Amino acid sequence: MNQRGHDPDTKPDLRDVIRPQKFSPPTGAPQLPRIKLPWARGFISIIMMVAAWGAWYVITARSVNIVTEPIEAIVTVDELFAPSIGDHWVLRAGARRVIVEAPGYQTFRGNLIITDEPLQNHTIALAPLPGHLRIDVTPVATAKVTIDHIIEAIAPTTIKNIEAGAREISITAERYIPFTTVVEIEGRGIEQQISVRLKPAWADLSVRTQPSGAAVTVDGERLGTTPLESELLQGERVIRLALDGFKPWQRMLRVVAGVPVDLPPVLLAKADAYVNVVTSPTGASITVDSEFKGQSPIKFAITADIEHKISAHKEGYATAAQPITVGPDITENITLQLRAELAAVQIITTPDDAELIVDGKPRGSANQIIKLATHAHTIEIRRSGYVTYSATITPRKGIRKRIKIRLKTPAEAAKDATAHSQGTTSKTTVTAFAGQQLKLFHGGTITMGSSRRDPGRRANEVLRKAQLVRPFYFGLTEVSNGEFRSFLANHHVAPVNGIDIDGDTHPVVSVSWESAALYCNWLSRKDSLGVFYQIKNGKVLGINPAALGYRLPTEAEWSWVARSAPKTEKPFDFPWAGKFPPRGRSGNYADQSANRFLGQVIADYTDGFPVTAPVGSFPASLRGIHDLGGNVSEWINDYYAATPNQEADVVHDPLGPRHGETRVIRGSNWADATETDLRLAYRDFGNDPRDDVGFRIARYAQ
Repeated sequence: MNQRGHDPDTKPDLRDVIRPQKFSPPTGAPQLPRIKLPWARGFISIIMMVAAWGAWYVITARSVNIVTEPIEAIVTVDELFAPSIGDHWVLRAGARRVIVEAPGYQTFRGNLIITDEPLQNHTIALAPLPGHLRIDVTPVATAKVTIDHIIEAIAPTTIKNIEAGAREISITAERYIPFTTVVEIEGRGIEQQISVRLKPAWADLSVRTQPSGAAVTVDGERLGTTPLESELLQGERVIRLALDGFKPWQRMLRVVAGVPVDLPPVLLAKADAYVNVVTSPTGASITVDSEFKGQSPIKFAITADIEHKISAHKEGYATAAQPITVGPDITENITLQLRAELAAVQIITTPDDAELIVDGKPRGSANQIIKLATHAHTIEIRRSGYVTYSATITPRKGIRKRIKIRLKTPAEAAKDATAHSQGTTSKTTVTAFAGQQLKLFHGGTITMGSSRRDPGRRANEVLRKAQLVRPFYFGLTEVSNGEFRSFLANHHVAPVNGIDIDGDTHPVVSVSWESAALYCNWLSRKDSLGVFYQIKNGKVLGINPAALGYRLPTEAEWSWVARSAPKTEKPFDFPWAGKFPPRGRSGNYADQSANRFLGQVIADYTDGFPVTAPVGSFPASLRGIHDLGGNVSEWINDYYAATPNQEADVVHDPLGPRHGETRVIRGSNWADATETDLRLAYRDFGNDPRDDVGFRIARYAQ
């Protein structure tokens, strides 16, 4: 039986067959029981709000493209909602917190300002992390290392945490040439390496002397004795060789690293000997082998172990001389007794009972023949009831001087003085004892120095004004050899480049400033004028500005005479009219005739004198003065100062600085060829004799 209760072997009853029925759709759905969800309505509301907020965000947000360096950096926008597609972010305007990270770089954390622009691009470049640098040096064990003049270390070393970028690496070690290079630090924690081989900063030194055994010092440090093999650091080095009994030898060496310094054998000269000369009377001019040394008492050096002739000359006395030979480093004292040279002077006086006074001492009757030393003497003739007669006389050896005097009564003297005051005028020129002519000037105002705009100007040509108030006399020419030999008979000048400049009419050269001052005082005494220079033991110790005796021109006087002229305002630039170079035959400068021995001469200029020319050979200036430019430069009275201090806008009758080491030299000379040297504003300085420097004389008129 099957499940329906029928026997399978029995045929079904047709009444039991299902008959088809006509289908009729149901008239209504089946009614299920309603399920109640209390949160469904809230959830739907949230979904709708989120959708609305999303729509609002999309509408109000901006498309932001964030580009990073390096490009592999990871960008995080630290916001609650920050959608992105690749490098593009959808962000609302305002400050948005951004984090950018990449291996080997410093993390960026900061705000990104989003503007109202719909499409925006922002670039964020990450700074690389610091790098490290390994530095090795040879051949030294250690060396000092600096990076960008800030970081310091001792190599060999590894310097950590160096900021990325170009860094200047400096490596120094004693006795080696400093090494500097630029290294590009990669950063990102990478360690780089450089190896440096330093180069020696010295050169090999070889020194030999004759005789040997000399102490060798370099820059004050003793290296040993000769013969010597040593090393010298590069640069300018002063080497000095010293041996007892010999003159020290010293030179400046320019040492180049790696270039051996092999000095030729040095022949050491014997040390000087010294002579201390005293004369009786003092103040004699002392010469050694005819070379002027100064006035006694004086100490000076001579060549050792050679016979020299020491001579003393003094006006009114016979020359005293003594041969002398002195060993090295020995001082010899000698005393020379000067014998007075006498000359006869016949004095005839009216009235015949007058009294004679010579140099302040009574000498008896004013009518006699008296023997006096051949130097200047002051004589006075007195008698009661008469005006005292006073004069300065200089007797001459071998010549009897005859003086005839008539004393005047006070009335006669007063009458003569009145007549003289009414009939005299100032002398425009005077003649000195040695023959020089001087011209009277009443001065004025002069602007000394030169403008910064002037071609060839030097720093010591400071602009300053001076006013010359006191009238003064100024030499028409430079002092000649002949005029100077009246003072020092044995003064002679060696030829210059084989050309004789010792003629009597040539300007005197090779005299020091002090010798020129001594000459001025000698000349003052000859003309019975008060001496200008205060001298003791042959040295100028000071001046007497009130004196009317001869002196060297002041710098203000020289400038006024040289650079000014009547009816001109701007000071002259050159000794000739016009600009550089000179034309015609305007003065004795470095011309073509001196081309064979001067390094520089004036092109297309010839004056005919390769060295000095006789004084007054060229045309005078507008003020009537010769050779203010050319021939020889001239000693000036003033001490030299590179930038003279001036206490007022205009100084009156300036005499220069009160103190100094050297004296001013003005004017160009036969060896000058450049625009700078030939300008009238050019200033030089010195003390010692030169073959291109002479002098001229000046004095106050009142």
